[in-house]
Amino acid sequence: MNHGPPLANAPRVVRILHTALLGGLILSGATLYLARRLSQPPPPPVGEARVLTLVLAVVSVGVLVIAVGMLRPRVPERRSEQNPEAYWTDASRAAAIVLWAAIEGAGLVGAVGYFLTAAAAPTVAYALALAALVLFRPGRLEGDGET
Repeated sequence: MNHGPPLANAPRVVRILHTALLGGLILSGATLYLARRLSQPPPPPVGEARVLTLVLAVVSVGVLVIAVGMLRPRVPERRSEQNPEAYWTDASRAAAIVLWAAIEGAGLVGAVGYFLTAAAAPTVAYALALAALVLFRPGRLEGDGET
């Protein structure tokens, strides 16, 4: 495998990327919430709304479960003798980015679900994804005791 030179300031770059993903998820959720509240679109027919609510909530939670259950274990733990610069190698950086992207995708599906249906289930799925993205921040993955 052809590896490029190590990324300078890798911990800082990873933190910036995580903050951008978190900010994007928050702004997307807020924008869709405001668009729903200000435009007051007509609700979908009752039968379709229930199905759409269920499908979007299940897809959102399903992606979140896959991310936490299957992708989180692929992010390696930092060894005690390893500093943050050495921890954020190509492998750990790539695994963390895939984890964060999957969590953000789950949150976006939940936010769109709320926008389309104004139901609570997709909103809860969005909130769970937001909490997961905050929980799996770079400092937490590094294991530096940051709370």
